[in-house]
Amino acid sequence: MSFEYYYITVVGLAIFVVALLIGIIMNTRYYRVIKEMLSQTKEEAELKGSPMSTASELEVLMCPPRCGYSKVIPFRVGGDYIGKVVEDTCPKDGEKLVVHAIYSSRSAEQQS
Repeated sequence: MSFEYYYITVVGLAIFVVALLIGIIMNTRYYRVIKEMLSQTKEEAELKGSPMSTASELEVLMCPPRCGYSKVIPFRVGGDYIGKVVEDTCPKDGEKLVVHAIYSSRSAEQQS
């Protein structure tokens, strides 16, 4: 191999290493900045009660088909899904309630 090939290889490798280091350094800096901005935005949204908060999301809990009892509660973040049997009990027959629906009570104007 001639000198030109070694030179091109070494310069190309050096440029690649420098670009890789710059990418890693900038990634950690920008990651930290973006993470701080998102956490501030989330906190501000919760304080203002904006559509980002889940305060207007509701769950409908129903008793199994025996008595038809139902109640609406605020959505609980923590793995609730439609069909899940929750610890709440029916006041009529003592059966455990099932999550029947999860929905948002916000109007279409607030969501956009």
